[in-house]
Amino acid sequence: MADPINVISEIRGSVVATANLNLRQGAPNTTAPIVRKVARGSVLFATRLVEGQSIAGNTQWYCGEGDVYFWAGAVGAVATDPPPVGGLNVPRRANGTIRPLRDSQIRAAYGDLRVTELAGGRVKLDPTWVTDNIVEIIVPELESTGTSTIQIHKKAQESFSRVFKEIANQGLASSILTFGGTWVPRHMGWMATRGLSSHTWGIAIDLNVAWNGYGNVPAAHGVHGSVRQLVAIFESEGFAWGGYFEPLSICDGMHFELAITS
Repeated sequence: MADPINVISEIRGSVVATANLNLRQGAPNTTAPIVRKVARGSVLFATRLVEGQSIAGNTQWYCGEGDVYFWAGAVGAVATDPPPVGGLNVPRRANGTIRPLRDSQIRAAYGDLRVTELAGGRVKLDPTWVTDNIVEIIVPELESTGTSTIQIHKKAQESFSRVFKEIANQGLASSILTFGGTWVPRHMGWMATRGLSSHTWGIAIDLNVAWNGYGNVPAAHGVHGSVRQLVAIFESEGFAWGGYFEPLSICDGMHFELAITS
């Protein structure tokens, strides 16, 4: 029978690997089987801090979902994320965070698009579909970024409006420094070999791009340019945050996309 594991504290948050790291199954020690190896810069999710095997004098290990353990000496400090909000018809990961819809789900909920390929990963949509589905709404909370209107899918307008109203209510509008776009018909990553971006349907928005670049660890809580303080508000309306995308090569901290299926 395995020895009981001493829990130091219950937590919920993201950590970033500061070195290449082995994820161990079932116990916080180097004799436990390796489930996965992650590279430096990978974002991991932790639920508990526990006592485990001492490595370089450090006996603390993190526990993630699925009884997976990784040594605390090889990761940065926990950036605590707010608990997910239930009651929404959205897909979720095992840790409770909202994951984006698959292409087939987006098409079922927001329209089965037919596109004409353009240069640079862009696409052209049927003008009738655009007229029937894309609307423009006023967002005063974005005025400081140089715009006060955004174009989005008509089914998403109430969700977007409520998100920005709550951002204003919580006094967080000043943390939105730049606006990177909503409705932009294109492929993911501007690469024609990939699927269509959720921006094509007008259900996504990019904020504070310079501090939360694609393929980089998003700015930490409290740091200039961070969007982490907005994640709970977006999640409460059914938006998935790109900062949870794994591996790090596709992490997209600037990005929020609506994941409600009906």
